[in-house]
Amino acid sequence: MTQSKKIEHSELMRELQKVINEGKVVLGARETKKALKRGDAKLVIYASNCPVELSMEFKELCEKAGVPIHEYHANSIELGLTCGKPYSVASLCVLDTGDTEILQILESARSDEK
Repeated sequence: MTQSKKIEHSELMRELQKVINEGKVVLGARETKKALKRGDAKLVIYASNCPVELSMEFKELCEKAGVPIHEYHANSIELGLTCGKPYSVASLCVLDTGDTEILQILESARSDEK
């Protein structure tokens, strides 16, 4: 893992925690799918160990809705801990980013990959 990757992950974790505290987020696959179907979603994040069928469904729904999607670098237990929860979280959906820069961080990470 390169230094820039580590910075990106820590920056993403920090912004994700800010979104959870300042914005509006729903946790879990069922709630994520509901938000995407309602058109409320701004961003979807799923854990690295999210079942393939579920991640494919998220990708399809995000593509239809024009919503960015991001695979979190860690498993569902670590995503849950990042969210401040004592249980695993397969996915989350950001409904309101609050006063955070999470979308910009993910966009710049995507453009760096290209």
